Amino acid sequence: MMKLNIIALSAFFFVFSCDNEPIDSSSNTNNNPSESANFVPRGGYWVYSVNNDNELDPDMSFTATDSVYIDEEFDDYFSLSANEEGFVNGSMNTILTNGNLYDSQRKLVFDGSITLPENIADLGLDNFTLNDVTLIDLDAENGDFMFFQSETITNTLDIQGTELPIELNYEIYTSKNNYHDSLNINGDEYLNVFEGNFTFALSISGTFTLGGFPLTVSILEPQNIINTNYYYVKSIGLVRSESNQGFELSSELNTIFDLLGSPIEIPTSFNVQNIEQLIEFQLD
Repeated sequence: MMKLNIIALSAFFFVFSCDNEPIDSSSNTNNNPSESANFVPRGGYWVYSVNNDNELDPDMSFTATDSVYIDEEFDDYFSLSANEEGFVNGSMNTILTNGNLYDSQRKLVFDGSITLPENIADLGLDNFTLNDVTLIDLDAENGDFMFFQSETITNTLDIQGTELPIELNYEIYTSKNNYHDSLNINGDEYLNVFEGNFTFALSISGTFTLGGFPLTVSILEPQNIINTNYYYVKSIGLVRSESNQGFELSSELNTIFDLLGSPIEIPTSFNVQNIEQLIEFQLD
């Protein structure tokens, strides 16, 4: 695992501390989200503990840390990096460090790419480039979509030497779960907390030839292959994310391969839970 990069403390930095007072680094204390600062400060660093759990594959279960910092800053956007541009362990921070962020007092928008887990990419998906993905919108109602993108893609997929024409249907969306004046996260009380969700939903169908006739079957029933709840605190940034990634192949696929006389040998399911938790931060 990447070792945590220890950054020297500065007298000009705000240092995270655990006490009995709600945590809100904004100079505005009236708890009015329309008058407080942006969600992600433009200076400092954030350290997260990361717990990755896969019950079926112990090799994919681990604990680690991510040290995240501002990489580049421009007039209207900035980018994040982590672990001296090494491997990023947290699912949400993997997304955030693969693009640019446009931050204001009422919105946080992401442009960049999504790197899919290898097990999911094996289903015939390439990485996705996304634009104008709204992660925070204070003007959205609870449950509203803040961003929505869907597409149907034709491709081919090699399963045990059988090349199949496939059709993929995906939806990528973010939604607002809630806005909390005060919320206990990771054992600490925070003010001005935005709770959102990022979801990547997918279905796949493939065409087999049986007895000289084409037969279209479901390979992947419609399901969420990435589902992430995330929590942002005004003037501090991301404080926690809870991500589930995985899939379960359709039972129809097993049936077809049994008829072909070649029982399916590839993994039929995959699931991993990834939790990121802010444990230390310093702000300019």
